[in-house]
Amino acid sequence: MASIFKPAGKSKYVILYTDENGRRRKKTGATDKQVTERIARDLENRIILLKEGTIDPKAEAYRDHEAKPLAAHLVDFEAALVARGNTRNHCVATVSRIKKVLSLAKFKLVSDLSVSGALDAIQVLRTRGFNQQTLNHHIRAVKGFSRWLHKEGRSREHLLAYLATTDPEADRRRVRRSLAAEEAARLVLVTEAAPSLGGMSGLDRSMLYALTIGSGLRRKELRTLIPSRFNLEANPPTVRVLACYSKNGSEAVQPLAHTLADRLRPWLSLKAAGRPVFEGMTKRTADMLAIDLKAAGIEPETDSGVIDFHALRTTYVSHLVSSGASVKTSQVLARHSSPVLTIGVYAKASLHDISGAVESLPDLTPAAGDREAMSATGTEGNSLPTATPNATSMVVDGSQVHSLKVVSASLAQDLGSCAARREGSTPSSRSV
Repeated sequence: MASIFKPAGKSKYVILYTDENGRRRKKTGATDKQVTERIARDLENRIILLKEGTIDPKAEAYRDHEAKPLAAHLVDFEAALVARGNTRNHCVATVSRIKKVLSLAKFKLVSDLSVSGALDAIQVLRTRGFNQQTLNHHIRAVKGFSRWLHKEGRSREHLLAYLATTDPEADRRRVRRSLAAEEAARLVLVTEAAPSLGGMSGLDRSMLYALTIGSGLRRKELRTLIPSRFNLEANPPTVRVLACYSKNGSEAVQPLAHTLADRLRPWLSLKAAGRPVFEGMTKRTADMLAIDLKAAGIEPETDSGVIDFHALRTTYVSHLVSSGASVKTSQVLARHSSPVLTIGVYAKASLHDISGAVESLPDLTPAAGDREAMSATGTEGNSLPTATPNATSMVVDGSQVHSLKVVSASLAQDLGSCAARREGSTPSSRSV
């Protein structure tokens, strides 16, 4: 039986009742006692129907969640993101993107969510100059929110399940390029003797560029470095970024080349303990770098792409890959979640690198003696069969099968001769 009372100093009555699961509940009623009594009777009747199975509890839950504004659900979603161990930056960025889409699409309640409305909001962002990669971040964020609503039993279905992302390569507004080794060395050398800029001396900027290209640390991570985070006497020398400052929320200990450690050591000895080593670092690092690039005779933007501050990290990854490091090693050093990101986005292979890889392929050109062997078997010149548009539907007769066997024998003999020339031995005869 429900009971009502008015707390001291309050204008509204309060209803105490027992729900269908036997738990005591409290609900705020109205300022009028009779209205509050009617609400209490409705609650009791609803609980009786729930117990008898006349009302579906899930339908009741959906009704309650529908009455709750999306903004309130979003607060719970953010709490869930934090509980799953996501970094603060990730949570803030994700919720901000969701709010932007919900606001532009005018979504107020759970039932308002729709693919068409979300696409309209994304189109508005596109007209504001957002590139496709940034739009994909917004799509994934709001889609994740919709998925969470469904999994938590707050909506009957994943209402944005068919909201799809688009390949960002089809709309790359900003293509970065990496610095060649000679360009990177020139930038560091010229900047070292340059005058102060943006609160940083030329030497500090030179060390900033050298460390970024030599470690792949991000701008925000570089800001947090103090002298004690460097261990230049270790083998290999290292620089450490605390978990609370790294992008993925994990502590990073990046190995450094000994030559870079030797360059950093005397400069680092001049820095105050406990103070950021790049204390005067401006937030407009791209503008600062552009000035130093031009002083070094390097154009910040060419047909090959743009060199902004993040391109120094791209340079780091590209040099790792071109040095012959494995994909896994490059991924670990770049601290990427996927090798696709390392190779597909960050690693920029130059024409020289590509041609070097091609030159390393085995030489399959037959020697003069091999050509005579091919001539004797009738496979020299145009005797090799070629594919035709309807090759898959050809009927192979007996003579064609015989010719294919001869070609197979000749190719095996040719490859054996190539292997023999590389190893300096005579190939052994082998039946095919």
